[in-house]
Amino acid sequence: MPEQREPFNIELKIGGRRLRLEGAVPAGPLSMADLLPLIQRLADAVGEVAAQEVEARGKKIACRAGCGACCRQLVPVSEPEALYLSQRVDAMPAERRDRIRGRFARGLEELDRRGMLEALRGAAGVRDREARRAFGEAYFRLGIPCPFLEDESCGIHPHRPISCREYLVTSSPADCADPVGRRVETVTLPRRVSSILYRFGDGAGGDSARWLPMILALAWAQEHRDSPLPTCPGPELFENFIRRLASG
Repeated sequence: MPEQREPFNIELKIGGRRLRLEGAVPAGPLSMADLLPLIQRLADAVGEVAAQEVEARGKKIACRAGCGACCRQLVPVSEPEALYLSQRVDAMPAERRDRIRGRFARGLEELDRRGMLEALRGAAGVRDREARRAFGEAYFRLGIPCPFLEDESCGIHPHRPISCREYLVTSSPADCADPVGRRVETVTLPRRVSSILYRFGDGAGGDSARWLPMILALAWAQEHRDSPLPTCPGPELFENFIRRLASG
């Protein structure tokens, strides 16, 4: 039997522009990990709105394939994204899967050797903004590349985390190699889809913000393999997310 799907056609005012999105959501029970392809489309659409506003002011987004300087930063991912990324790795051909897993393992070994692994596990609990900034800078200085980085480009670009989609700059790509120098000009987004996603660990959006550094994603997914994410009917889950996005 073909999967039953419920169509949607939404229009939101984001920043000073109208965002339109249409498609269909599976009607059966979904977790946020299942819904991520739609959430990624939303994040891309919001990013496009931001890019249009930037270009209207005479600037351009500088991010391009082959510029992987930012791919050594601490990348926050939601718990559903950690599971989603683990599933993407599991689905890879064996040789590539083993290569990616090896990069994750070596990254964790380097963090442990530098004495940062335990602190990294508690990174989401750091509330002070300056303390978070300092921790992120210390992580960047280690120079640990994203496990998905290949030839200075994202090897999983269609599946990359929401926080990566939201990191847009108008400054020179060379400045991204030294974000500590404060020369990077990031684009302010009218909405941060990631901030909403961090609160959907409970499947309803009423959770406290929960995220983890991406380098821990595969380990987290392995540790929680027997703890499935909450589910609810797909249209209800999507509508709840859109409502929270619209409310800002």
